[in-house]
Amino acid sequence: MKLIREKSDLLHDEIEDMGGIIDLDWCGKLLYPYYEHFNDAQPRYIVGSLLAFSGLLIEWEDESGSPFYTDIEEHNCHCHHFDKYLEEFLTYSPNIKKQYPNIYLTIVALLGQLNERENWENGFPNIPSSLFAAVRKKLSLEGAKKISDDTYEHAIKEAFENIDLN
Repeated sequence: MKLIREKSDLLHDEIEDMGGIIDLDWCGKLLYPYYEHFNDAQPRYIVGSLLAFSGLLIEWEDESGSPFYTDIEEHNCHCHHFDKYLEEFLTYSPNIKKQYPNIYLTIVALLGQLNERENWENGFPNIPSSLFAAVRKKLSLEGAKKISDDTYEHAIKEAFENIDLN
């Protein structure tokens, strides 16, 4: 638990320092399997991990970076595993939607925007099409709406309200 606490605190500090969640060092000092905490016993680790996932998606969506691993074979990978994030998010999405609606809405909207891209699936030859189909079906990505900057701000506020740094 010590490492997730350190990463969660670091993420919080980085967001405050940068004034947002864009262009953070996701494949460096913030590299961590956050998806392992989407159903953690500690709410601060859940929201920190979900906030990290949304940050990874934002970076990919706005094309400022490629934080997800995209190759079939792993060779000293210093990126995040998109398939594992998707699997865990699907598993815990009902609870996430209920407990953290703004963060959930942000993630689903970002996935919806990414789903509209031609290389959504082609960029990940290591992920079976069935996982993308499951994401589309369960999260209704085809009908996902674009969200406003206010929703992103509400998601960050929702996360920060649930992160106790003491």
